Amino acid sequence: LVSCLPGLSLAATYQVGQTRSYATPTALFNAVSLQPGDVVEVDGNATYPSFVVPQAAGGTAANPLWIRGLRINGQRPHIAGGTNTVQFELSDHVVLEGFEITGGSSRCVFVHAHDITVRDSVIHACPNHGILSSDLDSGSFTLEYSEVFDAGSATTRHALYIQSDEVAHPGSVFRMQHNYIHDSNGGNLLKSRHERSEIHYNWFQGA
Repeated sequence: LVSCLPGLSLAATYQVGQTRSYATPTALFNAVSLQPGDVVEVDGNATYPSFVVPQAAGGTAANPLWIRGLRINGQRPHIAGGTNTVQFELSDHVVLEGFEITGGSSRCVFVHAHDITVRDSVIHACPNHGILSSDLDSGSFTLEYSEVFDAGSATTRHALYIQSDEVAHPGSVFRMQHNYIHDSNGGNLLKSRHERSEIHYNWFQGA
């Protein structure tokens, strides 16, 4: 009965890994037109190159796109390198969870999108910004149950630098809860210029 309803598309699950049909997230994004509610599972205990979540891969408020790291031998999938190690490029309504992210020469995570959640991830070894959201086109952003360290530089590069576009996404919210942010290499552990920041139950240490 469900499959007969007009206009209804059922969510799909795609697997990424060294033994899967898609060896990297980028290979999947280039090959598949992802739909709201789809789930991308990335095998752990392996390192992958940086990737951009493109606009066409976003979800909806009711049905986000899920990009989920699967631990293998206790290890998360490791995304490493690039200018921006993980970039959300106008790909609204995405949940990213379960990753280790390192080494982006400008940013380890760059948010240029609305309604993004980063959860249960470890972000470190970032020579400049750990997480940066753009002042254009960015909206609501949630960071939870994650660890950020070994990031920032000098006085203008920060472990977390969060902002929003109040024209494109008025009323958006930055929610930060249950995170461990520590041992930066410069800048601030958290700098927020977001329209509204809700910051609860986080541990900040070693600015």
